[in-house]
Amino acid sequence: MANQVRELFGEVPDSLETFALSSQIVQTEAKKFFVESTRLRKWRTSGVLWWNVIDGWPQFSDAIVDTYFGKKLAYHYLWRVQRPVCVIVGEPGPDKYLPVVASNDTRDPVEVRYRVWDAGSGETVAEGVCAVPANQNWQVARIRTYASDQRLYLIEWQADGQTFGNHYLAGHPPFSLARYRAWLPSIAALPRPFDPDQVAR
Repeated sequence: MANQVRELFGEVPDSLETFALSSQIVQTEAKKFFVESTRLRKWRTSGVLWWNVIDGWPQFSDAIVDTYFGKKLAYHYLWRVQRPVCVIVGEPGPDKYLPVVASNDTRDPVEVRYRVWDAGSGETVAEGVCAVPANQNWQVARIRTYASDQRLYLIEWQADGQTFGNHYLAGHPPFSLARYRAWLPSIAALPRPFDPDQVAR
């Protein structure tokens, strides 16, 4: 885990509290990426079978719930990206744009109203309403990106009378752990919120 923390943040924290937080961020961003990238490859891949939902004893592990039934950060992120209707920002292609995709894994068509905005500036970078057929992925927008970007995009969408949230971490590592910590309350405040101060406690 220390190697993965160094990959994302450029260093390994020397305090147990900060290491626990950074390791949970690494775990959750990785699992979130696996689920989203598999959903974006619909019909070319069948899905993700991830395991180890809960720890059997106190330990550092890839479970998303600890042995005391405490929800790790990955629990919240995975709940959001595994909604049957989900808006996902994908990785950039050679054209330097991030695709915004409405993924409908239900058996019914659905109308989706979505908005994507930059967490730092508050600027809306994509929004609209789309009708997504049953069991389909539809690219509904795209966002210009640059090699030097390190941004957090926040996503909200409404479908079937409910509001959901997601986020996308744009750019290449290493990211500043202090900057990610500053972003965490904005991520936590999206629909189906959680307490960011309780992460890794």
